[in-house]
Amino acid sequence: MVAVLIVRLAWVQLLLKDRAVKGTEYSIAQMAEIQSERETVLDSGRGRLYDRSGEPLAGETVWTAALFPLEESERSASAVNAVDQQLHRLAEILGVNYDKLQAERTGLKEPLLWPSGKGTAPLALSPAQAREVDGLRINGVRALPFARRYSGSATGRQWLGYLSEATGEALEQSPTGLRIPRTGTDGLEKTLEPLLQGVGHTEVSAQVDARGNRVPGSPLKVKAPGNPYYPLSLYTTIDKRLQESIEQLAAGSGVKEGAIVVLDTRSGDIAAMVSLPFYNPEQISPEGGEWNNRALQAAVPGSIFKIVTAAAALEAGLTAPEEAFYCSGEYGKYGLTCLNGKGHGALTLAEGFAVSCNTVFATLAERLSGAQLESAALALGLGRDIGWQAENTLGLPLLRPLSGEQPGTIFTTLLPDDGGARVQTAIGQRDVRITPLQAANLVVTLLHGGEVRAPRILQRVAFANGQTLKELPGHLAPATQGKISKSTARLLLGMMRSVVTEGTGRMLKNSVWPVAGKSGTAQILVKGVPRNNQWFIGYGPVDDPKYAVSVAVEDVAPGSPQAATRLFGQVFDLLSESSGA
Repeated sequence: MVAVLIVRLAWVQLLLKDRAVKGTEYSIAQMAEIQSERETVLDSGRGRLYDRSGEPLAGETVWTAALFPLEESERSASAVNAVDQQLHRLAEILGVNYDKLQAERTGLKEPLLWPSGKGTAPLALSPAQAREVDGLRINGVRALPFARRYSGSATGRQWLGYLSEATGEALEQSPTGLRIPRTGTDGLEKTLEPLLQGVGHTEVSAQVDARGNRVPGSPLKVKAPGNPYYPLSLYTTIDKRLQESIEQLAAGSGVKEGAIVVLDTRSGDIAAMVSLPFYNPEQISPEGGEWNNRALQAAVPGSIFKIVTAAAALEAGLTAPEEAFYCSGEYGKYGLTCLNGKGHGALTLAEGFAVSCNTVFATLAERLSGAQLESAALALGLGRDIGWQAENTLGLPLLRPLSGEQPGTIFTTLLPDDGGARVQTAIGQRDVRITPLQAANLVVTLLHGGEVRAPRILQRVAFANGQTLKELPGHLAPATQGKISKSTARLLLGMMRSVVTEGTGRMLKNSVWPVAGKSGTAQILVKGVPRNNQWFIGYGPVDDPKYAVSVAVEDVAPGSPQAATRLFGQVFDLLSESSGA
């Protein structure tokens, strides 16, 4: 048997090696050199995220230049000279010098998507550039569609999250079939992971021989799952153009830390949400913390919390807008003063609200109980989770896109007999913490007569063929304590207008849209050093409210100019322009 095997091998290697294999142009010897295919992934198969108009937020398809290993015959000087002019033009399109392009091209052993230099994303070509690349007819160079997850730039979209390589059990359970699958690690990428997982990836491959040369005449093969339903398309409530405009505004503002939230007043939906500092989802620093979404993180609110104090006192019948107070600048207890110790003199509750008089609100706090203050806060959507959620939806026990939202606090320990605790709480200090999202939603709640709506960021899930899988309608987020009355809500909205016309927000009097709001400055300690948080929240236009906005500027030096109020006005100028006002 061994002798027969030896004779058979000798026959094949010596007599049949040059005979053509049936159905191919290659001999047995040549076919023996064809070892494998080399491939590159064009689309991971992960679901796409879109804004409310269908503009891509994550998973945008772009054109890119794909270079494949050379055939052995193309490595000669004559072969290079034959396409020299086309290669020079290709280098211009790719934005590199000719020598670098040639060095990369001749050294290829597997397909290469030409890199952009920004993170891991390949260079995006315009449709015209893609057509020109194919029109050059360079063998082994193609313009192909690529599913780019992110743009490679830093943005304020921390709500989007980012991906990281899956390991261990997650790697084994990945349905995509990728060699190194990636899973959502934060933001929507994480909370929507079960919906974003695909059923396989799309790749393009080339056949190469044992030396890494592309087999002459072998076609480039594109392999795709071919499933008409996956990956899923997830549509958010975000307005991408507005988001981008506010990001540009925030980037040029000089603000280093904070957040801007824009809500649609009619639905309570999140139209834009910007967090500072910006982050790049392709370059996450383990210790940097830029990826934290400050719009969902609770911070000391300062005087914007006086809305709650006023609501609690009005609801309890303990005051009225026209009640008279007197401010000497010093409250006389608890070390409390008004700004710089300057007195406001005789003023009403409405006037005290406009100028943010601490004396007025300290007086109200001593009339209120801690339970009344906390109850009013909860009724207005503070001190608790308010983000949109649904149970037993899309096969998930709980769908909660904004799961990173912090509930904040009113009292860490409720001390109803501690007047100092109530006074400090009433002016938004001590234990009070709220998020910029909650602050914007507080304004929406007043505009809806006291009904708390759950801010929504995900509105629809569709199959890949466009067919709707599930509509996700908005809902309310009521408190067990009930809600404030419509009459109290109307009074507070009117007092917020007086803040702009005659109070701490006077710099906004000449806004394109007439706006209303409430300012706040909170005293905090950062590593033992006195710092401030600045806030401005409000709505506009006053006669027909379209948007509620909150701006939080965190960790600034005491005495700094009111950047939050200025930013609020600039955001509303953008909103008026986008609405054609």
